[in-house]
Amino acid sequence: MTGLSLKGTRVLIVEDNYVVAEALKYLIEGYEGSVSAIVPTVEHAIEALTACEVDIAVLDINLHGASVVPVADHLRARGVPFVFLTGYGDGELLPAHMRDQPRLDKPVDAERLVRAMLELVGRR
Repeated sequence: MTGLSLKGTRVLIVEDNYVVAEALKYLIEGYEGSVSAIVPTVEHAIEALTACEVDIAVLDINLHGASVVPVADHLRARGVPFVFLTGYGDGELLPAHMRDQPRLDKPVDAERLVRAMLELVGRR
C-alpha cells in the first residue's frame, strides 16, 4: 500500500454481491477507513442513510436488476459524494444527470478507488 489513508472516512457500501461487498469492506478498512453499512438494495441504502453517518458512498449501479440512481439522487441532495462501481462497461446505464460522477469498473484497482474517494471527500 502507498501512503494513502481513508482514516476518519465513513463509507456506505451499496452492493448486492456479498463477496464483492466484503472485498470492498476489507479494502476500505485496509486503508484505515470505516464502513458505516453494507446494504444490497435501494431501500436498505435509504434506511442506512437515515441511521448512519456517511462521508462517502460506493455504489454498485445494478442491484439485482434495480438501478441505484435513486440512492445517488438522495446522496446528491444531501451533499454526500459517491463513486459508482460497475461490472458493465457502458456508461449509458446511467441517466445523463449522473454521467459526470466517477465510475470505476469491477474488478476495481484498490489504489484507484481510494484516490477517487479521497478526491471526492476533499471537494466537500
